[in-house]
Amino acid sequence: MGRMSELALEIEELSFEGLTMREIAEELEIPIEWVAATLQNLEENYDDSMDGDLASGLASAGWGTDEDYGGGCDML
Repeated sequence: MGRMSELALEIEELSFEGLTMREIAEELEIPIEWVAATLQNLEENYDDSMDGDLASGLASAGWGTDEDYGGGCDML
């Protein structure tokens, strides 16, 4: 992984820990503009299309879906 990718991960991590942009910039000894641009880019590229969707999450984990196994509990 390149240095910029590592830096972006560090910025994201520190942001999740609750540090302000200024605190992150000081911690990493980088310009605050880099922090702001990185956080804005992360926000713009965030994909929450699977958040809270149990069926697609299980399918993604390899458990399949109801359709894969012939439907629900109508086997009587």
